[in-house]
Amino acid sequence: MRNRLLGSTCLLGAWLVTGCESPPAPTDSDFPPASLPTPAAEGGEASLTASNCNVLAAKAVTASADDGNVPSNTQDDDLATRWSAQGTGVWLQMDLGNVQALTGTTIAWHRGNERQNHFVLSTSQDGVTFTQAYAGDSALNTSAQTTSFSSRNARYVRITVNGNTVNDWSSIAETRACAAAAPPSTSDSGTALPRLPYLQSVKQTSAIVAFRTATPCTPSVRYGEGTNLTSTVSAGVAGTRHAVKLSGLSAGRTYGYVVEACGSRTGLRSFQTSTLSTATRAHFTAMGDFGTGGSAQAKVMAVMAQPAWRSELLLALGDNAYPDGTDAEFQAHLFTPMAGLLREVPMFATPGNHEYVTNQAQPYLDNLYLPANNPAGTERYYSFDWGPVHFLSLDSNCAVGLASADRCTLSAQRAWAEADLAANTRPWTVAFFHHPSWSSGEHGSQLTMRRQFGPLFEKYGVDLVLTGHDHDYERSKPMFGDAMASSTQRGIPYLVVGSGGATLRAFATPQPTWSAERDAAAYGFLDVTVDGGTLVARLITSSNTVRDTLTLKKTLPTAARVQASALEDAEGRDTPPAPVDGPGPRVDSPVPPADTAESVADPEDRFLRP
Repeated sequence: MRNRLLGSTCLLGAWLVTGCESPPAPTDSDFPPASLPTPAAEGGEASLTASNCNVLAAKAVTASADDGNVPSNTQDDDLATRWSAQGTGVWLQMDLGNVQALTGTTIAWHRGNERQNHFVLSTSQDGVTFTQAYAGDSALNTSAQTTSFSSRNARYVRITVNGNTVNDWSSIAETRACAAAAPPSTSDSGTALPRLPYLQSVKQTSAIVAFRTATPCTPSVRYGEGTNLTSTVSAGVAGTRHAVKLSGLSAGRTYGYVVEACGSRTGLRSFQTSTLSTATRAHFTAMGDFGTGGSAQAKVMAVMAQPAWRSELLLALGDNAYPDGTDAEFQAHLFTPMAGLLREVPMFATPGNHEYVTNQAQPYLDNLYLPANNPAGTERYYSFDWGPVHFLSLDSNCAVGLASADRCTLSAQRAWAEADLAANTRPWTVAFFHHPSWSSGEHGSQLTMRRQFGPLFEKYGVDLVLTGHDHDYERSKPMFGDAMASSTQRGIPYLVVGSGGATLRAFATPQPTWSAERDAAAYGFLDVTVDGGTLVARLITSSNTVRDTLTLKKTLPTAARVQASALEDAEGRDTPPAPVDGPGPRVDSPVPPADTAESVADPEDRFLRP
């Protein structure tokens, strides 16, 4: 709610008392007779001031009842609308989305100059157990009235109305909760950071905020639930490349954070921690072959940033920084064009063949801070859980022989993958890597990935496999082994989502029978929602249309799953968060301009630079 509220056409004389609420009127109507002028017609809009309130926006608002004047009317900044319900004890409830430090509530009562309302304010952290914060009567005026109470942490605010001095109607035009302090600014201040904050390895109880500064300094990050930034953590040592770990978080909550570094301060941004194993819902996006810095990537990002598609996490399916995966190309083609998204949505990546051009993807490993929950302690392959979904990230470059044995081997990765899948307890499993097991695009199917890992996916119940490499979109039918699954086999759909921004390549051959859907004309990304026993994956194009939809259904086991208190045991197995400045200046080749065709030749057919 704005601190200055616009005047309502309902603040008129006593005709309302005798006309609209004389028994047996069914509603608390505020419509004046047509012959009476509105305040605007009398020379302007009246204004009300919500004083002594640092306004918080509600994420949702509900009520015990209404007469057709719905609860959302109290959040629309329009005093001509309202929530109304009849009866003693009816209530209106605001959900702030996360726990906040509250000191009161401001309410603009409908027809507040004609009657005093008897009301109770209660707060709750879980929406189940409420504690009374205030009980009293409203003032006899039309102002937005701020009622203060002792500071407390709460997510929900409930206004219970026990009638008024005229009748038993409850009518509220506008209401907001009041924060203990004004929220931090969302605008950056000071010298712009050469790399803005980006989220990495977000888990149930921790998250990493990475960024870069132009000069060496020892930055800090302030963070907390919602806008209440009560915790501060320092990078510890000076440097220009920083990765600061936020600890002591709670699962499934929204946290805000601000980076303070070298005299600069970033604006408030927020993210959600991973949800518990008992959660039934998850929302993630995925795309590959996007890191060009060009106009097609920008159009995809513009759609992905829209509220309808803003997910909890992003899977990057490889070829994240064209053409050679250098440090400078990561900056120009990933972190700069995707800065707005990566400040609030954690990215979990897998390396592509273009990353392997430079020192077997070493800049990829230097720029990202991913889980390393495997015996080798490498970020090249890893797994993590997010609510009901177990994610498995594999390095297909390693599997096809692009990595030297001292960095990664197929046998070690496969052995770890089998042990990881065997230990998984989440009801849904999604595997992702770069080279596709099934593709009718230019590169075709990668048989090593299919035959080395396909049997594991089938044995341990992987539900969906996401890949890139071919610059198109393709969805297979349910596959088993080297063919379509029979009626007695549990098949797995394999998707190629290589349409994130690199030049699309037309299919050169007719669509094979195993291919359910394919498209080489539209750039886009995959949007995936999980809700109980249903998974829905949709290809969203850069023109904001749904090009393809896949729906998977399964009966979830009735046996109790992992207890909500059992957090993942790999919290400490991320890349150690600290500045990772090298001993000397980093030298990179010039970055090719955006919107120039990246190398058509596969890097595995080219000389790999050391």
